[in-house]
Amino acid sequence: MIKISVRDVTSQGMDIDQTIPKEGIGLSDEEIDLRSPIHVKAHLERVDNCIIADTKIEADFGFACARCLGDVFLGQEFEYHFDFEVAAGVEYIDLGEEIRQEMILANPARILCKEDCKGICPKCGANLNIEQCKCT
Repeated sequence: MIKISVRDVTSQGMDIDQTIPKEGIGLSDEEIDLRSPIHVKAHLERVDNCIIADTKIEADFGFACARCLGDVFLGQEFEYHFDFEVAAGVEYIDLGEEIRQEMILANPARILCKEDCKGICPKCGANLNIEQCKCT
């Protein structure tokens, strides 16, 4: 949770620069395999009854190759723009929940360890990048 007091955000804006663990924004291991804390930089501004947040996120991710199931590690950087409508009586906004949702959506559905990954043998399961299949 990156809880921000609505009172602290003015028309001149405010900046945040935080490093938080994945648990800090409610991410579980099943959702994303993070290999580093999440570095969050954001500039927030108040415009009438809205808070506008321009946010930059950096983190290291782990993935399984779609062909050979080998480990793939990527450092990624994302930029997001969020608009929060602030209703009367609202004291805080949670930037962390918005970041969590965007990180899940930005996760690639399919990633390869290398462009010419040979994958695994469908019969014996050998990683064809490492060894020659013995079942053919």
